[in-house]
Amino acid sequence: MIVSANEASDFLKSITGFSDCDPFACRIISLYNSYNPELAFVDYWMTADDVSGKCTGAIARNGSNFILFLTDNSDLDEISSFMRVAGASGAICNGKYSLKVFGGKCVTGSVLVRKEPFENLNDNLKIATPEIKDAYNLIVKCADENFTPPPFENFYVDVNHKLRHNTMRMYGIFENESPVAVAMTVAESDNGAVLGAVASSPEYRSHGYGSSIVKYITNRLVAENKAVYLHRAKNANVSFYNNLGFKETGIWKEYFFER
Repeated sequence: MIVSANEASDFLKSITGFSDCDPFACRIISLYNSYNPELAFVDYWMTADDVSGKCTGAIARNGSNFILFLTDNSDLDEISSFMRVAGASGAICNGKYSLKVFGGKCVTGSVLVRKEPFENLNDNLKIATPEIKDAYNLIVKCADENFTPPPFENFYVDVNHKLRHNTMRMYGIFENESPVAVAMTVAESDNGAVLGAVASSPEYRSHGYGSSIVKYITNRLVAENKAVYLHRAKNANVSFYNNLGFKETGIWKEYFFER
């Protein structure tokens, strides 16, 4: 069964109790801690066993985009039906599981993880939190077919809000007072974090700034006992993350629904 977070006895405790650390659970927990369920553009549900009532997963809605925390005990038929009637334009989940949805398309890639700190970091780099607009401009400059940045207004409001609520962080390497590489977390929970929007200016890619900023943010997270996840697009940046010691721990799957 699918139960609204408002009706669940303890939504966050149920999720964390069921899974110590999972990138999709992390994304839902982070969103919940960022935007409370009373807001019109978000909703949260717990999936539970019909008989025991025990948690089997979770669902979150942000606008018309959904995040699914699925497990071996999740009722995929029920969740598939729920997605079809919930007005979803897209949904991301563990690629181990397949939803029975009609129309649209599906893309997939690898879920990578690192839990150990890096050694021998370059201490001579100027690293700080960049201005949101400067970070956005660099991300747009480095965009490709695997990632289309949202409009700046949406990006600014969301990032500014999450930075103030400590549900994400952002760092940049600076040259001549401007960021030339950035990395941020798109979600954080007590046990994990999901990296996203890693970008390095094309003019500085021979300097190793991309790997340096990933190492820096990873070490900050690992020092807080957080596993560091990222969702790599299929066949994209394979050697970059392999050389950084990230290990494949599964696959992600994102559905885009016809509406």
